Amino acid sequence: MGADVRFGAARWARLTVALVNTAPDERQADLLTSPGQLRDLLLAHDEPEPVEVHDGDLADARAARDSLAAVFRSHEDQDRVAELLNDLLAQTVQPRLVRHEGVPLHLHVDVPGGSWGSWLAASGAMALALLVAEHGTGVLGLCQASGCAHAVLRTGPGPARRFCDNACASRTRVAAYRASRTKG
Repeated sequence: MGADVRFGAARWARLTVALVNTAPDERQADLLTSPGQLRDLLLAHDEPEPVEVHDGDLADARAARDSLAAVFRSHEDQDRVAELLNDLLAQTVQPRLVRHEGVPLHLHVDVPGGSWGSWLAASGAMALALLVAEHGTGVLGLCQASGCAHAVLRTGPGPARRFCDNACASRTRVAAYRASRTKG
C-alpha cells in the first residue's frame, strides 16, 4: 500500500452509506451479523490491512450504523440532523494527524485505541458533518424506490440522486410504466 490509498471525508462518506445500507429492510436481511462481514465491508472500502475484527467491533459497528442511519432518516429536518451529528461528533471525534509504515500522513478522527465501530461512528459523523456544512442537508437522502430504505448521498453534478442503485431506479421505472399501461 502506498500513496494511492486515499484517506478522508469522501472515502468515509462512501463507507458510511455502505454501513448504513447493511441494515435489514424489506429487500434484504441484515448484512452485518458477523465480524467477517464487517471486515469485508472495511476491505471493500479501501481500509488497508491488517484488518482484525472481533465481536466487540461488530457490536460497536452496529450501534454506529443505527446512529448514522438516524441522520439520513432525519434529512428533511436541519435542526435534527445538526443535533444528531453534533452528539456523534462530541462522543466520538478526536482528530489528529498520523503516519503508518508505508502510508502517508493522514487524518484519524477516532479516539486512539477505539474499536472499528467507534472509528466508523467518528469518521461517518465527520464525513457527514463536512458534507452538510458544504452542501446543506439536501446532500442526505433516502432511496425513493418503494420498499427500499437505503441511504443516498446526493453529491456531484446533475439532478439530485433519487435512488440508491440502478436496480431501484429500474424497478421504479418499470412499475410506473406498467401502471400507465393498465390505466390506458
